[in-house]
Amino acid sequence: MKLRLDICIVLIGLLFIRCSSILDDKTFLPRATGGSGEIILVMDSAKWAGELGEEIRNTFRAPFPGLIQGEPIFDLVYVDPDKFNSVLRNSRNLIFVSTLDGNSRGDIILQNYFTQESRETISADSNIYISKQNDLFARGQAVMHLFQRNSELLIGHIMANRNKIQHYFLDVEKARFRKALYKAPREKGIENQLLRNHQCFIQVPYGYEIALETDHSMWIRLMDNKVDKSLFITYKDYTEEEAFHRKNIIAFRDRAWKEFLLGNDSLSYMVTEPLVPIDSVSLKLRNKFTVQVRGAWKLKNNSLGGPFLGYVFVDEGLGRLYYVEGFVYSPGKKKRNTLRELETILRTFQTQTEHSS
Repeated sequence: MKLRLDICIVLIGLLFIRCSSILDDKTFLPRATGGSGEIILVMDSAKWAGELGEEIRNTFRAPFPGLIQGEPIFDLVYVDPDKFNSVLRNSRNLIFVSTLDGNSRGDIILQNYFTQESRETISADSNIYISKQNDLFARGQAVMHLFQRNSELLIGHIMANRNKIQHYFLDVEKARFRKALYKAPREKGIENQLLRNHQCFIQVPYGYEIALETDHSMWIRLMDNKVDKSLFITYKDYTEEEAFHRKNIIAFRDRAWKEFLLGNDSLSYMVTEPLVPIDSVSLKLRNKFTVQVRGAWKLKNNSLGGPFLGYVFVDEGLGRLYYVEGFVYSPGKKKRNTLRELETILRTFQTQTEHSS
């Protein structure tokens, strides 16, 4: 069934949009515009106000984890099909949502994006629901089409595949952050010092400086007028798998901050904010197991605080458990995109053995 579904998706991708053949040479397309995490959504207004629209909002406006002041995972901007103009079509992220059973003006506009053969394929097969395209109207653009015979079928597909649908744009945004972050020369001096003193590696973007270093940790920081961004690397002996449990990761985090970085003053050291739930997920990065944690930090005296994102990795050769973290201090400002930037950096982590191989 999966093979059949993949073939159908490819077929729809080939037949889908009439204007996909506007320019074979993408170099003539304008550059995509818009802010990080912004998505322009085009669908019929009645469907946007109904159950299908609610499911779309649940998917793309889900709360970003670990933030005290809530932000959605995407900034979703609704546009009526009648108002989708030449300026909006150059947006960096686009979603078109349509069903074949509607007869409103908005429905008809969206249905006319399909070839006749595409409509017949969709009508005959309730399993196909999604197609993705790059650089449809602009260079650097990501486009998703969600479609089915009717809203009920499409809602079912969205609910069953919410994570996959979200991650298409999440992965696109990560790739964009990586390209922007490492356009300038990296801080090779810091990278080499991290390798030499702590036997691990992270790609450090331009402008970061070492704020503090001890025998078992390094704090790397970039401060400007808008935001204070930090990277923190620490480690200990790896003795048991329970070290990957969420509560043990947070306990190690709190102990490391108190002992290594912010001193032992009972009023000034950093702790994990207990009022913000810790979000954790197990995953693989470059085939290496890790646990990702998200939450909020504060100083013990409540004078400062903000969100953090961390990962734990094991260097089996050294018998060492690494904890790497990015955290933000930016009072009164949105922090989602800054955390995505730090996530991009942290995911470059390698042990010395991995880096040299």
